[in-house]
Amino acid sequence: MRLTLPDRFFDYLPWAAATLLIAGIVHLVSVLLMPAVAPNTAYARVLRVVAEAPSEKLVALPPAAPGAERLPFEDPAFAEGVCVYDLSKGLLRVSTAAEGDDFLAFSFHSGGGRLYHAITDRAAIKGKIDIVVGDERQIDALQGMSDEAPPQEVRLTSPTKRGFVLIRAFAKRPGDQARTRERINAVNCTRFDPPKD
Repeated sequence: MRLTLPDRFFDYLPWAAATLLIAGIVHLVSVLLMPAVAPNTAYARVLRVVAEAPSEKLVALPPAAPGAERLPFEDPAFAEGVCVYDLSKGLLRVSTAAEGDDFLAFSFHSGGGRLYHAITDRAAIKGKIDIVVGDERQIDALQGMSDEAPPQEVRLTSPTKRGFVLIRAFAKRPGDQARTRERINAVNCTRFDPPKD
């Protein structure tokens, strides 16, 4: 009895299907586990940069240099600062004056590094940027305390207790770097206690 090509194909088909299934499972598991086992997350990198600084205070990052990027997507035209927060210790208030023509951006990241909100200086209320970050319970308590008057700040609910705020100011020309660094240093990150129920 002689095997023909279709017979051989059907003999190897279960082995080929099993090999593809196992390879697919291995790849899927490795992709899903990568964020959990990767020690170099954005939050971990930010913590290394601000290790010596006090908690919830703004830390101005040094200028970006080729090959020495501390955070992903650094641009030498931007001055950068970061505030690391832990909401188990209280709410975080980020505030500054919205003056000048330079672009100023705030991006709010969860503990896993995921961006959950971004705002620019164009969203200033009465020439001032005032943002309060808290967890759902803290923001609800804050809302309950100020039902009568509309809030004068932007209130953000963080998906995690820990995270960071990345502040970037754009220098239109290389000579504007000193002014943009001053603008970054003018941002205040302060912790305050939530209102009592």
